[in-house]
Amino acid sequence: MKASDRIARIVEEIGELPTMPAVVSAVLSVINSPESGADDAAAIIEKDPALTAKMLRMANSSFYGIPRTISSVSSAVVVLGFNTIASLVLSISVIKMFPVRGGHTLFDHGRFWKHSIVCGLAAKAITRHFFALRLLDPESAFCAGILHDVGKLIFEHILPDDYGEVLQFAAERHISILEAEGLIMGITHADVGRSLSDHWKLPLDLECALVKHHAPEGAGNGPALAATVHCADALAHQKGFALLEGERAPAEAPGARAVLNMGAADYASICAAVDREIEKTGDFFSIVGS
Repeated sequence: MKASDRIARIVEEIGELPTMPAVVSAVLSVINSPESGADDAAAIIEKDPALTAKMLRMANSSFYGIPRTISSVSSAVVVLGFNTIASLVLSISVIKMFPVRGGHTLFDHGRFWKHSIVCGLAAKAITRHFFALRLLDPESAFCAGILHDVGKLIFEHILPDDYGEVLQFAAERHISILEAEGLIMGITHADVGRSLSDHWKLPLDLECALVKHHAPEGAGNGPALAATVHCADALAHQKGFALLEGERAPAEAPGARAVLNMGAADYASICAAVDREIEKTGDFFSIVGS
C-alpha cells in the first residue's frame, strides 16, 4: 500500500472510531467548572459501574498509597483530587477502547503500556520536581505521558500488518520507530495523535503533548508539557521500557532540557524518583487494563 493510501485510510478510520465516552466528557466538564464539587463528579462516575469499580480499586491500591480505605467515589475524588480523577477516567477509557487482540507479533501490548505508564510516572516526577518553578499539574503530565504514544495503537488497530512492517524495519535497521514510521508509512504516530485529539476533542495542552512530544521546541501552545513528556519518554527508554526489545530511542531534542531548566543534578534526582515508582506499574495496568 502506498504512503498516500495509508494516510487516507488512517484519517478515514479515525473518523469512524467511537467518540470519547460521555462519562469522560462529563467528568472533564465538571472538573473544569469552579461551581462543581466532589459529589458532582462522583455522581457521573457512579453511573458507570465498571469505571466505579476500577476507580475504587485504584484509589485503594499501592499505586497511590492512601493510608486509609476509600469506600466511595466521592471520597476518592476528595482524597485524590479532581485532576487525578480526570487523569484516571481518561486513561481507563482510552485503554478500554484498545483491548489486546490478535495483531502483529512484534506489537506487544504489555510492553506498550509499561512504556506508557513509566513515561507517565517520569512526566509526573519531572513536573513535581519543577513545581515551584512552573505550575504544571503533575496528574495532567501523568495522563499526557500515558497517552503520548496513542498514535501507535491507532496504527496497530487500523493497519496491523503495515505497522508490523514498520516495527520489523526499525528492529533490523536499528533505527527509531518514529523514523521507520516516516519512511514506510509516510506519517508518524505523532501526526496521528493530532487527528485523534481532534476527533476526541481532547484539551489543547494534552493534544500539544501528543503531537509535539518528539519536537517540543515547536509546541507553541504548551512547550513545558511537551518538553516534559519528551524528556520522560527518553527516560523511560533509558530505563529499558520500550515497545521493542533493544529499541533505539528517538533522538533527544537539543533544547528540551533547556525549556525545563533541567540540569544534571535535576535529572539524577528525577531518575531516582522514577526508580522508586517503577514497581507500581504492574498495579496500575492490572487494574485499569482489566
